[in-house]
Amino acid sequence: MRFSTPLASAVSVLALVSGSAAVAQVSAQEVWDNWKGNLGLYGSDGVTIGSESYDGGVLTVSDIVISISDAEGSVNATLPLVTFTEQGDGTVRVTMSEEFPISATGPASDGMGEMSVEMAVRQTGLEMVVGGTAAEMTYDITAQRYALDIDNLSDGGVTVSGSLALNDVAGSYVIATSDMQTIAYEIDAAAIELGLSIDDQIEGVTVGLEGMIDGIASSATLVLPLPENTTPETVLMDGLAAEGGYTLGAASLSFDLNQQGLPVTGTLVTSGSELGFVASAEGVGYTTTTSGLVIEGSSPMMPFPVRVSLAEYGLDLLMPLSATEDPVDFAFGINLTDLAINEEVWAMIDPASMFSHDPATLILDLTGTARLFVDLADPEQAAEMAMMGPPGEIHSLSLNDLTLAIAGAQITGAGAFTFDNSDMMTIPGVPRPEGKLDLQANGVNQLIDTLTAMGLLPQEQVMGARMMLGLFTVPVGDDQLTSTLEINAEGHILANGQRLQ
Repeated sequence: MRFSTPLASAVSVLALVSGSAAVAQVSAQEVWDNWKGNLGLYGSDGVTIGSESYDGGVLTVSDIVISISDAEGSVNATLPLVTFTEQGDGTVRVTMSEEFPISATGPASDGMGEMSVEMAVRQTGLEMVVGGTAAEMTYDITAQRYALDIDNLSDGGVTVSGSLALNDVAGSYVIATSDMQTIAYEIDAAAIELGLSIDDQIEGVTVGLEGMIDGIASSATLVLPLPENTTPETVLMDGLAAEGGYTLGAASLSFDLNQQGLPVTGTLVTSGSELGFVASAEGVGYTTTTSGLVIEGSSPMMPFPVRVSLAEYGLDLLMPLSATEDPVDFAFGINLTDLAINEEVWAMIDPASMFSHDPATLILDLTGTARLFVDLADPEQAAEMAMMGPPGEIHSLSLNDLTLAIAGAQITGAGAFTFDNSDMMTIPGVPRPEGKLDLQANGVNQLIDTLTAMGLLPQEQVMGARMMLGLFTVPVGDDQLTSTLEINAEGHILANGQRLQ
């Protein structure tokens, strides 16, 4: 099921309500004027306002209606009531209706008929207090509950309903505006509740999800070009920058899947998660870690439940986006620590327990430096990449950690290389590398013997594997091997001091 333009526009409407007040000033009229400035993003014909009245320090605005339509469909949203109350201390308290309905239509994902969605923001006790100065504004938010409810989404033969709610919300913004707008915020919630129901009548599939997260703490700093100075295509080049992340508490999710009368039920739990991000025209970075992941599932079609667990998994990415004279950092990492399955599954794979059933681990940590010749955030330069050679060059690469452990065998390694981009001849077509890689292996021969005995590894492949081990490794103990692979300044490739090329 694809998300069409109207639904994406609906998300923008939600962002307006939850974030536009963050640019409010210290008087009721100034707060509302800034809201109207952001509402202007939807065009002069896209917004209507029922009434505005000011009495005794209270500005009341009713029936804010947003209507957006194009060839793809339409979005309509109505905020019945907003009040801006001057509190006499230089701050403004903002409250609004407890329900903010949104509807959207667009083409169905199968290209036949129409997709429609009816949803609403529903909140209890939402209060926003704005203070500070025109140059630097503060914004405090509290709410007992803040939820996005999908009452009905119909897409061909698929219907969806669901809810995402934050409980006991508290947060603050600090806003500064000049030629750019800077927003720093912290938002916490005691719990997150999730519910989702999907009914695909065409495929005969139903899905039910219910989940709970024990708290979230999030923060970020955003630098935004003013709307009149940018477009969605060039927003990064025009100065958009963001840095932040969140921490989640323990989470639990239950699911119920039924496909043509065949049910599957299960649970997913974690003990905690973290995420961090950075983005600008210079580059993007992303890191996430989750610990204590356990997924369990059962079905009448299966002879026993299946349980998969991970002590920790994570992903790291750092990538430059802009052209530079000097090399800049990049990174990639993946962490899958202690991946385990239950013994009932092992009994099917290895009924005789011929190899170790210990958890498996994969850790890869790569860093390096490189430079780009083009600005990838510039749409024009990015479009020209297809007609040019390599968009950049690598200068260094370090393997900080390689750990692979599975079925009783383990391989570890580390190393580093530099690359001479002025020498593309020593190794034709490749900048000349220089450096070395150290590897250690334990239990590899035993694993090969076990796989051979199980008939999973043909004898002819075993002979080739052992020849390669003999060529590139040195035995240092009982089923323990080491290897040092080196490329010297002359471009010679050596294994354990012996020249291979």
